[in-house]
Amino acid sequence: MSPQSSIAWECRDQADQAEIYYNQPLRNKVRRLEDENMTLKRLLRENGISWQTRPKSASARASAGRITRASTRAVRPPLPHIPVEIQLRIMSFALTSPLPIVDPLCKVKPENLTVREKVKSNGLAIHFLATCKAYYAEGTKFLWTNNSFVFTSPESLRNFAEVPLHFRLNIKEVNLRVIAKFYDDEERVHKISRNYHPDLRKAITLTVHKRPKENSLARRGFRTYGWYQLTDFLMAMLPPFDPSSVSHTNGSSTTYSTPLPKLLPSLEKIRIDFVNFGEDMFNNPPPQLHEVASHQLGCTLNEVILTGLPSDETGLRVCNEMAGLLKDEGLLIDHAPTMVALKNGVRALECDTDECHYCAKVVRAMRAFKSGEHHHEDVHAHFFGADFPPAPKDEGEPPFSYYHSCRTIWKKVPVKLGGEERKWVLFDRMSGLPWDDVEEDITMFDFLSDDDEAIACENCGEVHPGAIPPIEMMDLYDDF
Repeated sequence: MSPQSSIAWECRDQADQAEIYYNQPLRNKVRRLEDENMTLKRLLRENGISWQTRPKSASARASAGRITRASTRAVRPPLPHIPVEIQLRIMSFALTSPLPIVDPLCKVKPENLTVREKVKSNGLAIHFLATCKAYYAEGTKFLWTNNSFVFTSPESLRNFAEVPLHFRLNIKEVNLRVIAKFYDDEERVHKISRNYHPDLRKAITLTVHKRPKENSLARRGFRTYGWYQLTDFLMAMLPPFDPSSVSHTNGSSTTYSTPLPKLLPSLEKIRIDFVNFGEDMFNNPPPQLHEVASHQLGCTLNEVILTGLPSDETGLRVCNEMAGLLKDEGLLIDHAPTMVALKNGVRALECDTDECHYCAKVVRAMRAFKSGEHHHEDVHAHFFGADFPPAPKDEGEPPFSYYHSCRTIWKKVPVKLGGEERKWVLFDRMSGLPWDDVEEDITMFDFLSDDDEAIACENCGEVHPGAIPPIEMMDLYDDF
């Protein structure tokens, strides 16, 4: 059976969607309560007890007596006293996990976990929350504030809306793991080439879910749930329904008193790990991806990290669409794959060579700097005059550079993906690329006037390397 290299077409698999609907948490909880209620009724009937027994009267309850604090104070041993500050400090350590919490509030699927995540538990002393109401109130705050989270399915992210809004307000960054799923109605073997990552020694056989062959051509062949899954992840981050925000309802019309907050209103940074997204395997993303990334969630984040995007034309298009999430002067990082999905789980990929470097880019930096009439062609196509604040400047003082001018911008980028250490890098505002990568192409086109004097920059009026030429000279600039 030879490997196949056909391109998979995008779909939302009907069987998976039906299973997701069936396992919806609230619906699952109702089924468990119904089963428990029927079991208790059966036990009562087997012992000759009616489950419709009336409650005792007030006089009967009074005669039975009750236990009070005063009656038990003498027999209960005194507890050691610990200051409240120390109790809170202990609770903070006990409810802080050294590893990210994967799919909170949901049942975790082993095939979506790495070996390290399977072996090591999150180390949370979650039983603190069941001790008393005070511990529950304080401990819940530590649980949702002190930890980072990884979501491996759109359903787990959507169910995160069960967390109260005042806890979700404290979440600044989140990690999404988009694992491509594949389906086929024929016995075919599909593989990812070993060129997917330098750490691979051989091609990886994809896990393909077998589906029965149907008569309709619309649901036959090799299919994948990849870009639609990314779209579903982003859709799950939209504002969930909040009954308290409804001012009144008139028939089919509902009026909201205030704008609905998003699922994570204070989100500043997002990392998306694309797993098993090989080159030349996927069609173009659906138009819904542009709708949610550039419009409904557009211009909201300071930094977006993408790992594992294919380096073909489709991957480049998705990267450009995801740049719509960023504010002006936001940082976009495109990194090589960091993991690959196997049959029994996810394997982390390690690479210390230059082949695993990442590409950093600053998005729409020239528009945020220039408030006049001149706009570069990289200006966002859907700018309707609204005043969106740019990404905040990085803390600290950047180093001195002769090339720093209105044409450039300093940004702090990670030294290594996943690490806390960062370094200053000078970027070109117009192209968004690091200045070292474009310096030679830009400075070789510096224009000189007839009297051999350098022309001042059209943007700031000063003379500097890479000065923007006047509008009447832009045609000559483009000819070069």
